[in-house]
Amino acid sequence: MPTSTGEKGENNSATSRPKSKTTLRSHSASVGRNELVVKSNRLVEASYRLTLVEQRVMLHAITEARKTQKGLNAMDFSTIRAEEYADLYGLQQNKAYEQLKESAKTLLTREFTLYDTCPETGKPRITTSHWVSATRYVDGDGVIQIQFSGVIVPYITRLEIEFTRYRLGQIANMTSAHAIRLYELFIQWGSVGKREVEIEWLKRTLDLGEEYDRIDNLKTRIVDSGVAQINKHTDLNVEYTQRKTGRNVTHLTFTFDYKPGAKPPPTAKLPTTTKPTITPQPTAKLDVIPEFKTRREKDLYIIEHSRPGETWGEVVRRLGLKYP
Repeated sequence: MPTSTGEKGENNSATSRPKSKTTLRSHSASVGRNELVVKSNRLVEASYRLTLVEQRVMLHAITEARKTQKGLNAMDFSTIRAEEYADLYGLQQNKAYEQLKESAKTLLTREFTLYDTCPETGKPRITTSHWVSATRYVDGDGVIQIQFSGVIVPYITRLEIEFTRYRLGQIANMTSAHAIRLYELFIQWGSVGKREVEIEWLKRTLDLGEEYDRIDNLKTRIVDSGVAQINKHTDLNVEYTQRKTGRNVTHLTFTFDYKPGAKPPPTAKLPTTTKPTITPQPTAKLDVIPEFKTRREKDLYIIEHSRPGETWGEVVRRLGLKYP
């Protein structure tokens, strides 16, 4: 899978400010910090690596696609404007203009990988796809348009179950693409406040390859810096510990909670005419269903019995539990 090694588009090119036109501007309202990013949990846990700029552009486009409320398909284009992008991320408009133009080129080469189970055979299945199938850059107008690939469309629109949502402004001040990914992995389990991940699974999800074989390097350059940015810029407070299997550190256990005054984002207003395809997982139901005195007790039980890469709904179904 092609991976990105730097944050592209971060330059100080003195490109003249694009002229504002109304042709594309009139099709949708502006994207602001309070807009909801809504993703399938499958996509949140997919393996991929984007630069900071590419990550911002994709989240911006996903938000724009959700706002249309018309049921995005693989033939539609989502529009991103330099003026809105600059306002959201605190950039000069000429710099935003250059970042969007560069990302319109590089996103065509970026891929993501989904891991699930083949419903016909019950065996592990790996799906690799490009994020976008086409991009357009409107020269002189400060606008790019993105056409999502057919594989990704069901994971960003018309979601009814098993999705993660947060406000776009929560990640606007982050300067690390890895920090954004970590925030999504935590907010996915925000109602529980705890998530334990296997280190190898985390490295695969962030598409780190062989760069961080040493646990101290992974913690310092990815985890510690990401947690610091989350604590500084978002609505979460995060801490973590490590767990060993034998002599080796194999798991990281994150605990998190909303900061005082912060509230979970509201339920996204999503069309309900089309349900996403949810791949059934192999069942391994419990012989005896335990009794839980509180919902939190039940949540913690689900966490303890989850497997790396499983979504919340998959764990519940596999254990044969009823939730909530």
